[in-house]
Amino acid sequence: MIDSNNILADFQFAGSRVSNFSLETKQVSKKNERVNLSYEFDYNILNIEEDEEKFFGIIEFLVCVKAKAKNSILFKINLTIEGAFVGNKGKMNNVDFERMLKINGTTMLSQLSRSYILSVSALSGINPPVKLPMINIFSLVKEKETKES
Repeated sequence: MIDSNNILADFQFAGSRVSNFSLETKQVSKKNERVNLSYEFDYNILNIEEDEEKFFGIIEFLVCVKAKAKNSILFKINLTIEGAFVGNKGKMNNVDFERMLKINGTTMLSQLSRSYILSVSALSGINPPVKLPMINIFSLVKEKETKES
């Protein structure tokens, strides 16, 4: 076995919370109607602080899922989840920490979002439950940076 002190990452997940969640459902009229799911994703860095030893950052990940049958919306899910992350200031600078927050932080929160939405949609009677697709975080960050510039 390898001692964890020798292999700990310089970027660590400190915790998360769901800051906003909504689920709207409509009564289904036809059972065999084709349902189309659409997904939207985004992220925002809410805060970055530092002291002598570490960086501390909070990022939010946003998910919107819509299910449509023809022109009517069957259900709509909105989720905002926040994550707190810590970086070793001795091993990275503030630019590296911000980049890790965008890539690693968003990746972590996207996976937490997948399990949260799967569970809640199953408990809410949506059958089959909503399985978020895996997304390319590098492409998400690149598109967001392109839009902002």
